[in-house]
Amino acid sequence: MQNPMLVDSEMKEIVDSFLQETKEILERLDVDLMLLEKSPDDIDLLNQIFRSFHTIKGTSGFLGLEKLPEVTHKCEDILNKLRKGEVKLSLPLMDGIILGYDTIKELIKVIENDKNEEIETETTSTLLVNLLEKINSGNSLEEQLVEDKTDEQKVSEDKSMEFDAVETPKEAVVKSTHTENKKADNSIRVDIDRLDALLNIASEIVLGRNRLAQLNSQYSLENEGSVFARDLGDATKQIDLMTSELQLVVMKLRMIKIGKVFNRFPRVVRDMCKDLNKEVELIIHGEDTEVDKNLIEEINDPLVHLVRNAIDHGVEKPDVRESKGKNRKGTVILSAEHEGNNILIKVVDDGKGIDTEMLKENAIVKGFITKEKAKELTKQDAYNLIFHPGFSTAEDVTNVSGRGVGMDVVKTNVTKLRGTIAVESEVGKGSTLILRLPLTLAIISGMIVKSHGQMFVIPLHSVIEVLRVGRENIETINSKEVVHLRDSILPIISLDDLINHNGNGHNQSDWQYIVEVGIAEKRFGIKVDELIGQQEVVIKSLGDYLGKIDGIAGSSIMGDGTVIIILDINELFNKLRAQIES
Repeated sequence: MQNPMLVDSEMKEIVDSFLQETKEILERLDVDLMLLEKSPDDIDLLNQIFRSFHTIKGTSGFLGLEKLPEVTHKCEDILNKLRKGEVKLSLPLMDGIILGYDTIKELIKVIENDKNEEIETETTSTLLVNLLEKINSGNSLEEQLVEDKTDEQKVSEDKSMEFDAVETPKEAVVKSTHTENKKADNSIRVDIDRLDALLNIASEIVLGRNRLAQLNSQYSLENEGSVFARDLGDATKQIDLMTSELQLVVMKLRMIKIGKVFNRFPRVVRDMCKDLNKEVELIIHGEDTEVDKNLIEEINDPLVHLVRNAIDHGVEKPDVRESKGKNRKGTVILSAEHEGNNILIKVVDDGKGIDTEMLKENAIVKGFITKEKAKELTKQDAYNLIFHPGFSTAEDVTNVSGRGVGMDVVKTNVTKLRGTIAVESEVGKGSTLILRLPLTLAIISGMIVKSHGQMFVIPLHSVIEVLRVGRENIETINSKEVVHLRDSILPIISLDDLINHNGNGHNQSDWQYIVEVGIAEKRFGIKVDELIGQQEVVIKSLGDYLGKIDGIAGSSIMGDGTVIIILDINELFNKLRAQIES
């Protein structure tokens, strides 16, 4: 029978608050448990972990749950012995605590989905409780563990605990909430939908500001020197400044420290090392770097792939590393930093590196490229083979790798976020994968260009440089237009041809504007008729009627109400590559 506490409408707010608080505690526990394994004698850390389990036990007991308090209580018993020095932390003990933590997370998911908590998890939690009891009592696991004390002794000891064991669950909740409120007086929780609505309003104000700026420019030209023109100009500048400030504040409201994602990885690395019999130290830098909440939710899976690949494909086994003169324990560095309007995330390992010749051979065997094509590939081209769907260098198929999925998924997900991914490597020394992602997905800086009478926006993060070349300098190789750019040849194509657009009007001058754009190390030029300038634009969906159109990321509205198309450079590059290879 379903727990009545979870279906009573009057309890919904309490349950939601409990779930939110417990999730936050579990996030901290995930980090603290990994730190505990490295610093088992840290009494302050042990006390902090103990209090986390104790808080979950108290609040879940208040709600009338049974399995959750039972599991947390058993974990609490083990931690109590650890902090009293009655036992020392060992691998079996650590595994038991982590197993308890995992089960608590599963129980929380069950409660959140409003399922039958008793039926859904009875078998799992009962088995876990029995296991934790054995670990706690030391049955065939630890000689150092002492025999369980009698119930009377336990009650006596519990009275001296930092949290009074005889207090009612409700009192525990009140005490915990009071303590947390002291720390959280300066913050409130806001539903993300409200922040999205606020961002949409701010985006519309940006469009209004652009419209006002254009009207001001037109009026000033026609009425230069008039009092009204001067006053309108001053008001426009003030609105421009305030809009920029509002936009910045709203964006910061949605910003979350990337540590929310990074802090999950010590556990990922620990589990993988056990599965693969490897020794790896994870070093995290820049966890305080802030990024948009929507982006946080999307980058977790790509990062998991990259870290797993770094450990599986990159870092060698301890004996192999030792034979090469390396430290038995490998190192993986996960870092984040701001770079202009982008966030730069790097995954670095000190493993065996990427052998480009081996990549080419694998690609030839799998039929992705011919031997002739392989000879033409640059080093960067060879690295990019790892992003080909179905490509894998794993010798054995395991639960971790070798199934031909992974890096292509990473690239697809990164591309959807309007980001890029690049590879750097040195054989024998390691590899670096670099993700470059926009800080926000709602407003972008773009270069506005005109082609055949219609305006387009090229996202500024993709623009390398703008060229003006004489038409006589545009050459043709294999029926494809190119231009010599310093020591390289840049393939170019008309924007009109890329998006199958049939506009009116064309630049008949002797000069041709070319916007050089890049995706990772790839470069190509887009021919345009006119450069309008740079501007922040709000990305709008094309709507259900038009749906998704290849090469177009969305649309925006100019100050005069004109609708302009925002280009998707990654998709345009894929179209260009298909045309070149055809």
